[in-house]
Amino acid sequence: MVFTCTFPCNPVFQFQRLFTRSRLQQHHSAPPLSPSNLKPSSSSSSSHHYSHTFSLIQDSAVIACLRANSAEQAMEAARAAVNGGIAVLEIVRSTPGVFEVLQALANEYPTKAFGVGTVLTAEDAKTAIKAGAKFLMSPATVNDILDDVRDTDVLYMPGVMTPTEIYSAHNAGAKIVKVAYDTYQQLGSLFLTSPWLLPRA
Repeated sequence: MVFTCTFPCNPVFQFQRLFTRSRLQQHHSAPPLSPSNLKPSSSSSSSHHYSHTFSLIQDSAVIACLRANSAEQAMEAARAAVNGGIAVLEIVRSTPGVFEVLQALANEYPTKAFGVGTVLTAEDAKTAIKAGAKFLMSPATVNDILDDVRDTDVLYMPGVMTPTEIYSAHNAGAKIVKVAYDTYQQLGSLFLTSPWLLPRA
């Protein structure tokens, strides 16, 4: 099990940091990230090659989260993020024209990983995948989505807040979970001491 943690940045972008056990030990006391210190990791080794997207997320260690008021703003911000070094970008479902934006970005940057966040229904998940989504995120575990992507290369990252939710998502088959920053701060020691939560990198 691997988890991401969201760090607030500005009204348009948030950044999610990927943690394995070794990274958690290194970053557990680190302050929230800002654009000035966001740099892709140079590490390329991994013992958990679930998919190309998973490997890309592990290598970059950062998922940028984009929430825009228009499709045009989303495209402009996404291009700026990718040109600035972001390899993994989540577009929030509430962004107008989210699936069209996703499809355009996937065609324009085929080597990057784009996904949709706040996906709550299996129908939206299927639409996102058809548009080119490599990963999906939800604020909670939606079992229908988890079942639909189980045998695909698409990663599903459900949101969790408690040890019970983390364990339930893990048992249901989630390879990555999305942990709120406050939860990460409160449960940091749990992630270090629970072998079922984090792989040893």
